[in-house]
Amino acid sequence: MRQSVYLRLAVFFVQLDLQKEDAAWRREHRRVKVYLPHLSEHMLNDIGVGKDRRVASHLASTPASRKVRHLRRKYQSKFAT
Repeated sequence: MRQSVYLRLAVFFVQLDLQKEDAAWRREHRRVKVYLPHLSEHMLNDIGVGKDRRVASHLASTPASRKVRHLRRKYQSKFAT
């Protein structure tokens, strides 16, 4: 007996949602932790460091910006001097 198209689509969308949540969790827990003891909480907040001493996720680079940075580095002209 075959599964219905609707059941297959539902399973597919649930799997996509799980992958999205897993990627978001990994992105949040991969953030850089900083140690700046001489700065106050307000100054740390101004530069984007949260109370857990990690850099805010919106300030970290995205996969697209990393790809662009690597492509620029790869294709920049190298003149022999």
